[in-house]
Amino acid sequence: MLELSFDQPIFVGFKAAHDLKRQLESLSGPDAKYVSIEDSTFLQVCWVGEDLYVGKVIHERLTTERVDDVRRNVLSILGRLLPETRVPSNLEIFACRTESAEPSAPKSGLPTDSAP
Repeated sequence: MLELSFDQPIFVGFKAAHDLKRQLESLSGPDAKYVSIEDSTFLQVCWVGEDLYVGKVIHERLTTERVDDVRRNVLSILGRLLPETRVPSNLEIFACRTESAEPSAPKSGLPTDSAP
């Protein structure tokens, strides 16, 4: 039997290409606040294996109307930060697990020289 969970966040985003990873790393000054490894106010980055995903973490219940709002918000922020960079117009939706709830959960963080 499938059990619904109302207390787990949802991630709406996409897998970042290698060049986008580098561009996100190079953000500085006021633009850096729009992409975070821990704060989901704007955009959050998450690792799944060696792949980096960029998107928005939603902590409250998500309606179908809100899905499109979130998609537009993600694309708008990326368009403002990186206007010359192509990003997908269709985003994926993932259920999230917190690291404390599951030891094998994906790590979060912006890529660095020492990152995979």
